[in-house]
Amino acid sequence: MRILVVDPVTTREWVDEDVAYLRRVAGPETELSVETLPRGPLSIETHHDVAYAAPEILKIVKARAPEVDAIVINCFADPAVEAAREVTDKVVVGPAEAAMSIALHLGHKFSVISVLPNTASWVELQALKLGVERRLASAIGIEIPVLELERSPERTVEAIVSAAERAISRDGAEVIVLGCTGMAALAQAVRERLAVPVVEPAAAALKLAELLVSLGLRHRRGGTYLPPSPEKLIGY
Repeated sequence: MRILVVDPVTTREWVDEDVAYLRRVAGPETELSVETLPRGPLSIETHHDVAYAAPEILKIVKARAPEVDAIVINCFADPAVEAAREVTDKVVVGPAEAAMSIALHLGHKFSVISVLPNTASWVELQALKLGVERRLASAIGIEIPVLELERSPERTVEAIVSAAERAISRDGAEVIVLGCTGMAALAQAVRERLAVPVVEPAAAALKLAELLVSLGLRHRRGGTYLPPSPEKLIGY
């Protein structure tokens, strides 16, 4: 099984770390490749960032899809996931959709601990779009930008744990979802300090992609995901 992981940013120093982490998670028969964008945002924290990342994501998906069995777009914003499903009939998975889906099996309500405060309302919109808003206990931003998450790991873990504990005691969360794939390296340290399940979205997306491929399942093109008309695009 061959899976392409698209880091939808231009921050190439994350590639080796992502490959090492995801290889530990992947099944023994899975071949992984990770690709970053040639141009676009350094990180994704706003809808503006997504808008600039999306065209480059789709170019990579279109070029690489024939070589792989599934594609993971490695950002909790799930940037261009629906559009990518129109470009290819290969499995395309986004971390937010995967992580929230898995959280439903682990407890009645889940909370998402994300990065900046604006991403909390973004998570609420994602839950509404996915139809799981009644299972979302809360979304909390820890006010640490994506690019600073690993600069002070202890500070970041403390902020995530503190927010998660509020979500558990105040909001009734029975599951915690990490709201940024940049938190992957810190997930185990967070798990060790919490008494509830913690879902790390990059791993969730990869394992869901493996599952769908192994079951022979993929999205349907022609319904919601209508194959695009390239002749309508000028200058791309």
